[in-house]
Amino acid sequence: MGETENRPFQLSFDSSLRVDFQGARVTSDGGLILVRELDERLGLSQLMDRHLSDSRRGKNIQLPLAGLLRQSIYSRLAGYEDVNDAERLSQGPTFRLIGSRRIRERGAALTSRLQSFETEVLTQEDNLAGLAALNRELVARAEAIDPPRRSVLDLDSTEVRVHGRQEHSAYNGHFESTCYHPLLLFNREGDCLAAKLRPGNVHSADSWEELLLPEIDQQQAQGRDVAFRGDAAFAKPELYEALEERDVKYAIRLPANHNLQRNVTELLTRPVGRPSHKPVFRFKSFLYQAASWTIARRVVAKVEFHCGNCSPAWGSS
Repeated sequence: MGETENRPFQLSFDSSLRVDFQGARVTSDGGLILVRELDERLGLSQLMDRHLSDSRRGKNIQLPLAGLLRQSIYSRLAGYEDVNDAERLSQGPTFRLIGSRRIRERGAALTSRLQSFETEVLTQEDNLAGLAALNRELVARAEAIDPPRRSVLDLDSTEVRVHGRQEHSAYNGHFESTCYHPLLLFNREGDCLAAKLRPGNVHSADSWEELLLPEIDQQQAQGRDVAFRGDAAFAKPELYEALEERDVKYAIRLPANHNLQRNVTELLTRPVGRPSHKPVFRFKSFLYQAASWTIARRVVAKVEFHCGNCSPAWGSS
């Protein structure tokens, strides 16, 4: 039994390779071989052929597009944040094995080649759209292995800080930085389903309908129940109405205000007696209609008392 379990196993993306552990010969990036096996089984190569185009000519095509894209992706998965390590990694055993036979023989791309690939080839308009479609199809293939009956979508924005005068970057007072302010859509497993790069000074919810509504329609077309959750930046009447029209349940945090606080006044009094070392939670559900709403909606308030804090923390959604 032990000998059978310890045998090297064969990889489908290259039948000549075997995965084994030998203490005297290891590489810190060896785990990427299993990721490469996963992308083979999910059909990443076919998706790249379908959605990406290669405008390079002559000697520039010595390294295939698929190998360059894998090197770009896998180096980030291994924790290398930029292409500065590409020259060292190009001769590493892992990065040579995950590529084509040509890459295995001559080595992966150097820093200058990988950088021009990322900034010139991938940034072409058709390829940007192709990358978005490729990403969504890849996630769909993973979901098809064990399809969920209910899909929970999470929309959020983030800060990408930049240095220098980058195109479309802008100062954001909330983050106190010059940045981009992209919008991201995730499922409950944390997979990024869609993304939109935006200038740094746009509102957090800007262009929400461009990412969210097509995904809802796609999920519902597959017969799934869809739910949505978001922070206070997405507390917008037009978003509520769009979700209600599509019969999508949602939980969106509401910005604190005096009208909401009046509805939870009785919950804000600290419990009598010695403070508990464990947090104390109180909840209240009620109908509420803000001035900008056309109908009343169900609101759930949560009040927290923490040991050592004089005032409770509370929020509602």
